[in-house]
Amino acid sequence: MATRACIAFDIDGVFKYGREWSTSGLQALKKVSDASMPFVFVTNGGGGLTEAVYGQHLKEKVVSAGGGSSGDIALPSAERMVLSYTPWASQLAPDLADKRVLLVGDPREKVLEVAKSYGLKRVTHYSDYARTHSTVNPFRSAVMSGRSHTAVDNATKSDAKAPVQDKNAPEEPFASILVMCDPYEWYEAVQVSIDVLCSPTPLKLSFDAAAPPMPIHFSNPDFLSKFEHPHPRFAQGAFKTALLALYKERLRALRVPEESVMERVGSSLHQWGKPTAATFRFVEKRLRELTPANGGEIVSERFYMVGDNPSSDMEGARRANIFHRGSATSWQGVLVRTGVYKEGDETNGASVVVDGIAEAVDWILAQEASLSDAEPAAKKSRSS
Repeated sequence: MATRACIAFDIDGVFKYGREWSTSGLQALKKVSDASMPFVFVTNGGGGLTEAVYGQHLKEKVVSAGGGSSGDIALPSAERMVLSYTPWASQLAPDLADKRVLLVGDPREKVLEVAKSYGLKRVTHYSDYARTHSTVNPFRSAVMSGRSHTAVDNATKSDAKAPVQDKNAPEEPFASILVMCDPYEWYEAVQVSIDVLCSPTPLKLSFDAAAPPMPIHFSNPDFLSKFEHPHPRFAQGAFKTALLALYKERLRALRVPEESVMERVGSSLHQWGKPTAATFRFVEKRLRELTPANGGEIVSERFYMVGDNPSSDMEGARRANIFHRGSATSWQGVLVRTGVYKEGDETNGASVVVDGIAEAVDWILAQEASLSDAEPAAKKSRSS
């Protein structure tokens, strides 16, 4: 019989604050490694980077801020990095590998690289679609020419870089939309996405009532995010809010009955990222893979979520405990004061609130030490 204890670390607000990196992060990770406690990093970000590249950059920043050297900690392997879209590699990509997918997010080259690494072979980036079909976005040619988009002033010359499209070629239907990260061009991303939501072959039909609702997957539910600006800025959750609001209005303009509008939108939407159950189940699976039972029965499973955001990190842990109620699996939320959370905010059931990453790790290790000390006594009591 054995127990399993693991940590899921958020990154933003825990190891870094805006562009500043914690000087305590390196030492905290060394303590966790010395205790042989498995851990992963879980973020609602990703920036269109692959897990391996993100892990490499993370190590460089943590080591530099901690005043250490590259040998102080091992490079976080791709298996330890759970970016907002990481679950897609195993849970979406196998079914979509040979199907046409609309990819939303930027930088273009980086998100395409991630999609390719996941095995997606027929990916169309939203900007490529608009560039290929020059009339999709009426403002694109105006931006590139520097002229007005109105008919009296627009240039008739199309984008010289646009690939030639065979108008007689059959249009391959889209099978899904993946919003991997924030798109730089909201208008174009919204227009193209809604065109595809309304019809899998949007060049032929503006609305295909016979087609099943088009799945659209959002990797990150965060409405606001902390950047260098003194106040939070809109994030992918805000893009989702805008897109879905406009999608509903587009369906109404197409005279789709109201009950069908809500049903269609609800059937299309799929949300990933903290605090969703999909992401927390994936994190649990990944941590179990990092701590195999080696043939022994796991009698107790303890997961710790270290984060700064009550509505994502702590809420995810709270929901996970509801999901696992009555089982040997439990989550404890460790909330730090170095990010989103401010004194007096709702903690969403956090087990403890601490000053930062150093205190979070110390608290977890103390918890595990006390539980380890209690186990022999409990066994002795049961045997007597």
